Amino acid sequence: MDNRINHNRTTNTQFSGVKPKMNEVKNMDELIKKMVSDLLARAEREVPEYGEFRVVWEEFKNPDKTLGATDFLLKITKPPKTLEGSEKERYLELAAVKRGTPYGAETVIGFGNKEDILNKLKENNLCDKIKEKIVQLSKDLEDI
Repeated sequence: MDNRINHNRTTNTQFSGVKPKMNEVKNMDELIKKMVSDLLARAEREVPEYGEFRVVWEEFKNPDKTLGATDFLLKITKPPKTLEGSEKERYLELAAVKRGTPYGAETVIGFGNKEDILNKLKENNLCDKIKEKIVQLSKDLEDI
């Protein structure tokens, strides 16, 4: 009787653990298009015509290391309650955030009721405008 624990010959066996998935490096244009389309779908469901709502937003991590921001957000918000007649008004805002610091930069790229915001999200040249604004916001963060 053989009392060896492992009867297999392991000299020619190569064991490798679980290989990590390769993260696909997406370009900025693809990420912006996905962010806009995702926000459009969410806005149709989650933004009411009238009254209060939670901020609806989509974000992505910055793939371009030459820019000062780590993340970019596109969000739909409501104006402050102190503005009269703002029950139907919404803002479409773009924000650049630098994680690890308390700083961020924001700009309003659209304003109006729910239909106006949805139409803005459907514009053909919106992704190009967002890309330009991303560069500007990143430069604003570098100045801080």
